[in-house]
Amino acid sequence: MRREKTAVLLFREDPREDLRPEEVTELRGLAEAAGYTVLAEVFQRRGRDRRFQLGRGKVVEAASLGPDKLIFNEPLSPGQIFNIGKEFEIPPMDRFNLILEIFASRASTREAKLQVELARLSYEAPFVRTIESLKKLSERPGYRGSGSYDVSMYRDIKGRMAKIRAELRAVEETGVRRRERRRKLGFDLVALAGYTNAGKSTLFNRLAEEAVAAKDQPFTTLSPTTRAVAARDRRFLLTDTVGFIDDLPLFLIKAFRSTLAEIVEADLVLLVVDLSDPPEVLRERVASCHGALWDCGCYAPLVSVLNKVDLITPEEAEERCRLLEDLAPTPVLVSAREGLGLEALLDAILEKLPPLEEFLVRLPASEAGMGQLSRLYEVAEPLEVRYGEEVEVLLRGRREIVAKALRGAERPEADQDMDDRSGAATAPEARPPKPGDPPPDGE
Repeated sequence: MRREKTAVLLFREDPREDLRPEEVTELRGLAEAAGYTVLAEVFQRRGRDRRFQLGRGKVVEAASLGPDKLIFNEPLSPGQIFNIGKEFEIPPMDRFNLILEIFASRASTREAKLQVELARLSYEAPFVRTIESLKKLSERPGYRGSGSYDVSMYRDIKGRMAKIRAELRAVEETGVRRRERRRKLGFDLVALAGYTNAGKSTLFNRLAEEAVAAKDQPFTTLSPTTRAVAARDRRFLLTDTVGFIDDLPLFLIKAFRSTLAEIVEADLVLLVVDLSDPPEVLRERVASCHGALWDCGCYAPLVSVLNKVDLITPEEAEERCRLLEDLAPTPVLVSAREGLGLEALLDAILEKLPPLEEFLVRLPASEAGMGQLSRLYEVAEPLEVRYGEEVEVLLRGRREIVAKALRGAERPEADQDMDDRSGAATAPEARPPKPGDPPPDGE
C-alpha cells in the first residue's frame, strides 16, 4: 500500500507587510494538488534569516512533526536549501519547486514533459554551483580550489537544456505549420487564458461540447487541447491552455513557450476570471494575468469572461464588475458549470473576431475552375453560384484566406502562357451593395 506524502507549510511574514490569507490558501491548494497531506502551517513574523529563511526554532518546530517535506512560501536560496537539508534531514521545497512538481506529475505528452524538464533545469542550474561548492569545499583541487566538480555538473545541465530547446523548437515549428493550415481552412483561432482554477476547462467543455478533465484544483491542464466550435455563421477553433499563477517566474514562461504560442498567435483571447474570488484577490489575479500575457508577448484582442457568477449574488457581481472597470471594461458574465451567459459570450466572440466579408469571385468554367471552386468551399461560405461562360461565386469569408486559396491554385504550367492558363481566376472583388446595406464609412 502506498504511503501518503506529508508536508508542513512554512510562512515568513514581512514585518512591513501583512501576509495575505489568499497566499496561505493558495500554497495549501498547491500542496494538496501535488498529493501532500498538510500536517500543519507554521508562521513567523520577522526579516529573512540568512541560513534557514525562518528562524531556527520555527524550522525545528516544523521538523518535529515528521513530515516528508518542508514547503516554504518564500523562495529559498541554494545555501538555505543546503543548510536545511543538512541540519534537519528533511528535504525543503519552495513554492516554485512545488509548482514544478505538480507540472511533472500532470505532464502526459512528450512536449509537456520536455517543457517541465527545461523549467526545472532552468531553475536548478544557478543552484548547482553553490550547493556543489559547499559540498566539495574541502576537496576542490588546485591552488585555493578551482571548482572543477561543480563546473562539470553545470556543463552537463547546460548541455541537456540546449538539447531540450532544440526539440522544443521543432515542436514550435510544427505548431506554426498547424496554425497556418487551420487558417487556410477558414478557421479563426480563439484561446482560453486565465488564472489557474478559474474554470477554463469547464468553459471549454461547454463551448466545444467536449469532456476534457476539469477539476477543482490548480493546473489540471498542461498540454493545449483544441476543438472546433460552430457559432451561427462562423466557425472557430477553441484552445484550452495552461493556467497562470501569481508571480509566474520568467523561466517558466520561457520553458512553456511552445504551449503559450497557442495564446500568442490566437486571433482572440478569452481571459477567464473566477468572479467568486474575494474582491481584493480578484483584482490582483486579473492584473497578474495581464502581466503574464504581456510577458509572453500576447497582443491579441481580449474578451474578459467573468466566470462562476452562480456562486455570488447579483449585487456582489455588480460590485466586482465596478472593481474591474479598468482591467475588464466590457466583461461577459457566465457560469460555465450551469451554462449561463453562453449566448452573450458567443456574441462577444463574434463581434471581436476579424469581420467576414461578402465578395464575388469569377472562375473559368473548366475542370481546373471546378477544382478551385471546391477549395473555396473549404475556406468560405458560398452564398450563390451562377454558371455560364464563367462561374461566378458569391462568398462570405475572410478576404486574406480566400485570396491565399486563389493564389495557391494559380500556378502556370511550364508550357502555358500566363494569360491563357487554364484555371486562372480573378482576384476576389467586393460584392455590389444591396438595398438596405449601411453606407460606406465616411458617407
